[in-house]
Amino acid sequence: MTAPSKLAPSVREERTGRAPLLDAPAAIRVESLNVRYGQKAALRDVSLTLREGAITAMVGPSGCGKSSFLATLNRLSDLIPGCRVDGSIRFRDRDVRARETDVLDLRRRVGMIFQKPNPFPMSVRQNIALALSERRRLSRSEIDEIVEHVLQRVGLWDELRGRLDASALALSGGQQQRLCIARALALEPEVLLMDEPCSALDPLASATVEDLILELSEACTVVVVTHNLAQARRISDDLAFFWVRDDAGVLIESGSTRALFRAPRHELTRDYLSGIRG
Repeated sequence: MTAPSKLAPSVREERTGRAPLLDAPAAIRVESLNVRYGQKAALRDVSLTLREGAITAMVGPSGCGKSSFLATLNRLSDLIPGCRVDGSIRFRDRDVRARETDVLDLRRRVGMIFQKPNPFPMSVRQNIALALSERRRLSRSEIDEIVEHVLQRVGLWDELRGRLDASALALSGGQQQRLCIARALALEPEVLLMDEPCSALDPLASATVEDLILELSEACTVVVVTHNLAQARRISDDLAFFWVRDDAGVLIESGSTRALFRAPRHELTRDYLSGIRG
């Protein structure tokens, strides 16, 4: 097998000039995770390490538990009636599932972007200011400075600088999704979870969000659920392939995206990534 150092650079390396270190520490380490909704098992015995500074893509057919996995990482699963989570989830040095964990602080540090853009029914400025109000008391000038900064980061400042007091609901789908990302960035997350962030967008808006994900990975760890295998191959460093077995989601294999597309260890992975099964 060709040594990794001699493989062609990934899209991320070409655009950012940097690849995550192969020996990067774990940002999040999950061991023996089980998720149930009432009597229904959603995930069974999943263990996965998410590397610091990497973009990890989670792929697999609908219903294999990818979104359920994401929801456990910052305990959004707590908000789902009847959801039971067992196993170990560690975010750096903290036990995510411990009773004493400050859940609001956890969700600030581990942010979530959903499949469908969900801006608040208020102005562009207020969408970001409201998120900031949960963090600390800020002056109007400080808020305005952060609003400009995060909108610049997601490429919206030039488009919206004259419309900050207009309703966020009047924005296009792609603009709404980038605003939601800006709102999360205002809280300076260390990990950003993204649940099919491009599935509701047109190809042009999807390409813009992909570029944004690549840029954001310079500052935080990113985990992306996607059904788009070409997208996963374009933007991710690591890949986790989920499947349904005995009516529950399981992790079939994970590793370097290039390695799994090039030489998957499991027949199911090979068939799914090649389009034979899906």
